[in-house]
Amino acid sequence: MKNTSLIVDVFLSALAGVGMWAAFPSLSLWWLIFPSLALYFSRVDHSTLSRGLLNTVVFGFSWWLPLIHWVTLATGGYLPWAALATTQVIALCLWAVIARLSQSIPVVNSPLGQPCVYALTWVGVEQLRSHYPWTGFPWGNVAMPQVDSPLGHLAPWGGEVVVSFVSVALAVALRRVFYFRSDLGDEHWFTRPALLVGSLGVFFAAWMIPLPLSQEAGTIRVGVVQGDVELPGAHTFAIEGKVTTNNSAMTQELVAQSDPVDLLIWGETGADRDPRESGLVAQLVDSSATLAHAPLLFGFANVKDDKRWNWLGVWYESEGLDEESLYAKQKPVPFGEFIPFRSLISKLATQAAQINMDMAAADNLALMNVHLHDSRTIPIAVGICFESAYPAVIGPGVMAGGQLIVTPSNNYHFQSSSESAQQNQLLRLRAMEYSRSAIQASTTGMSSVILPDGRMKATTDPHSAAWLADSVPLRTSMTKTAELGELPAQMVMGATGVYGVFALLYASIQAVVNWNSLRRQNRI
Repeated sequence: MKNTSLIVDVFLSALAGVGMWAAFPSLSLWWLIFPSLALYFSRVDHSTLSRGLLNTVVFGFSWWLPLIHWVTLATGGYLPWAALATTQVIALCLWAVIARLSQSIPVVNSPLGQPCVYALTWVGVEQLRSHYPWTGFPWGNVAMPQVDSPLGHLAPWGGEVVVSFVSVALAVALRRVFYFRSDLGDEHWFTRPALLVGSLGVFFAAWMIPLPLSQEAGTIRVGVVQGDVELPGAHTFAIEGKVTTNNSAMTQELVAQSDPVDLLIWGETGADRDPRESGLVAQLVDSSATLAHAPLLFGFANVKDDKRWNWLGVWYESEGLDEESLYAKQKPVPFGEFIPFRSLISKLATQAAQINMDMAAADNLALMNVHLHDSRTIPIAVGICFESAYPAVIGPGVMAGGQLIVTPSNNYHFQSSSESAQQNQLLRLRAMEYSRSAIQASTTGMSSVILPDGRMKATTDPHSAAWLADSVPLRTSMTKTAELGELPAQMVMGATGVYGVFALLYASIQAVVNWNSLRRQNRI
């Protein structure tokens, strides 16, 4: 009987993990978050610690391994993929331990206490792994799929912290409504109907919150160029001017087939050499800006002081690169763009481990001021590639006046996998959080034009040569998410830490009391 129960637990935990994966791109079945989490919670909140951890490991790997399978494409091996997934499962195990410690606290098992405590601690652990170690890995957060659900409307009022909190709380409520046992603590006949009605009410109330689209500072017409990178990408980038030529050719097509644009945007390393060091690249960039008769925002890299630097710059026709409005990447990717513990990691036979020069982490504000030909100066909040996942990068740029969000990217490493769509989903959430139009411009796709309410106005296919041209509203008002900055994340991590210590002490005291009681009974 115990073996049968174990098999059922493992099967249901795996099913819940697969459901979590399916909620994210490329399937994007956002509603699966709720039954999947509810099913997982039913496997841990009344189990022993060892059984709960086993179920968590099965759940975690069933979720994370398919979610980030694209790591194998970028690194050339399975070890980094398995290692990264393992770090995320370890974080889930930390939450499972907290949940197990909470079983002895009566208020936590109440109809309102359990949703609140589970949601708080889940989001606390979620934010912890999104911030640490190094730059963290803010991928796969429960809030991300909610860009397509009514709960996404909560994003301007606390960002992904609030959206994740409400999502998890509703999943706990769903688990209690459809739980077939009667050991859930202080329940009345009306408890489950009230939880169900209340949950539906939260969805309806969130849906009623407006997501503004007004043009507070007019509009801007952007042209997004996706020149593509032929595989193998390393070979293509080794040819001076090859990637730049691809972008230049697609710029010519955009200009020939589209109405004029105010701003032209290329992807990360859309210029494959520093135009200040390569005459060929400088000529191609200048001819593209001149042909479009618009400033060109583009990415390039260079080497300085034995470090690689990843830059965004603006090129003006007849003027060249604006040296005063450069932005350098703040959060390079661990093991992808820099190698922690290099002496150890460099011994691993993977492509990532063979990086011989770390990318520098810049200390600069993610804001660029672009001067348009109609005499307007547009402040733009920026990020490079994975930085769209970090509110700590994009948020300060918005607070400093950014009226538009632009995140050039280079996704050729991931080919036609779901990585680019997942990254696009992250940027959609940033757009909703800050009520800003957002542009994802990739050298090879997918590129997108996103409205302030998170809807995609236009998009391209991954791994293709394409262009987009569209007008989007510019906005200046600040959302609560922008004003609060990192405070919600820091508070929820701190509160989770305090609660975890309290739960450990409470469980320890209960164990001592129970042991003393048992000893007295044995004496009698």
